Amino acid sequence: MGRRLLKYNPRMQSDYEVDLAVIFDDHLWLELVLGPVVDIFGWRFDYRWIGLSLVLTVACLITVYLLFRPQRLSLRSFLQTTLPAKVYLHPSSRIDYVCLYVYPALLTLLSYTGVELVSEGQISEAVAQSLQGFGGVGILASEHVALTGAVFLVGAIIGDFSQYAVHVLYHKVPALWEFHKAHHSAKVLTPFTGTRDHPVIFFIDAFAYAGSVGLYVGVLDWIDPSIMNRVYLWEASAVAFQLYFLGFLTSHYHLPVHFGIFERVLVSPAFHMAHHVNHPDFYDKNFGHIFSFWDRLFATDVAPITDMSGLTLGVSPDDERRYDGVIKLHVAPFLGLHRLVKEKLWKRC
Repeated sequence: MGRRLLKYNPRMQSDYEVDLAVIFDDHLWLELVLGPVVDIFGWRFDYRWIGLSLVLTVACLITVYLLFRPQRLSLRSFLQTTLPAKVYLHPSSRIDYVCLYVYPALLTLLSYTGVELVSEGQISEAVAQSLQGFGGVGILASEHVALTGAVFLVGAIIGDFSQYAVHVLYHKVPALWEFHKAHHSAKVLTPFTGTRDHPVIFFIDAFAYAGSVGLYVGVLDWIDPSIMNRVYLWEASAVAFQLYFLGFLTSHYHLPVHFGIFERVLVSPAFHMAHHVNHPDFYDKNFGHIFSFWDRLFATDVAPITDMSGLTLGVSPDDERRYDGVIKLHVAPFLGLHRLVKEKLWKRC
């Protein structure tokens, strides 16, 4: 997300779109404030997609209410079931809200200091150029609608696998686990808990995604340079937003919502809640980000949560004290690395 993405492109403008890049160029403080929203929605807002997203949000909340509704039906019971104050005003949730701004603000700061992170676009361009020496393939995949859809789906699967793979590493490599504890230190789960993590983790996620998807798109550009244009003409960014919106809304939630038969493919709140339970039976399980079949494929799955009675979320009491604040959450991993190094040196001695 360097300054390259802030360039104004008049060809993309329509009656429905608001070009935030132009606004942000003149008002840095707006970029800092709206950065997290832009990170989720993209650099351009299309009011039609925002409207659809709001409809999806309301539909999801109503569905949850019907699944978990109390005896008395009222607006108060609806809010207490779907958006309980004790969860959304919990001290842990307040940390999530602050973290919502940390990562985008850091990227903004880096971009204004001239640091531009490698992107999937840069990688795909380099791959496509390196393959030009082998000549063209001569396949016009963009002429086939079904093939274009398959291209999009495969790209989504590749990107999601990269997130599954690095997620496993976060739990298996002690040094990385010190940083990933920031996410697992959450005592309650809300849709905003997905933003609670250390910037080091976000950067690793970004590089893993950019590398895998960039390689894939680069090969596609070599096969048929027009295929990605066709995908973008499909407004794939808006479709991708809807997928990420649903994942953002449902992967972290305070109630164990199940997806039924679709849970064999998609990660549900109940499926991911098991990943956050502080109990040995659930450690290092259910790593999936959007697709749940990775965990069954690599035998890292455990049954989704059906009842949280007797179970708690979070980390050990010692780690909980180290990560119970925004500043602590960002400093504690480095102190943890220091402890790991001391322990290894002590054992060698």
